[in-house]
Amino acid sequence: MINLHSLTIFDISAIVLMIVLAYLSKRLGDALKIKPFYKMLYITALCITSASIFDIVSSSFNYNLPFVSMSLRFIASAGAVFVCLRYWNWLFSEFLRN
Repeated sequence: MINLHSLTIFDISAIVLMIVLAYLSKRLGDALKIKPFYKMLYITALCITSASIFDIVSSSFNYNLPFVSMSLRFIASAGAVFVCLRYWNWLFSEFLRN
């Protein structure tokens, strides 16, 4: 079983990462004139927040439903990877060029 405190710290770090990536992706999208997909990163941060709140509430009521919160985290992560690849795919070609 995963410790709730370490999972909460992981969630906070993931939320901060999503917000930083959303800010950087917005700036990059403005420069490259890409559609505003960065707003989905804010939604993924909200999903991770709701999963963390769900874990805290379910542990206080002694319900053990880790599948729901882990599913929310997985969906948020998959969405974040899609959005980040949309904005940052040019890095792969630059890296492989050298």
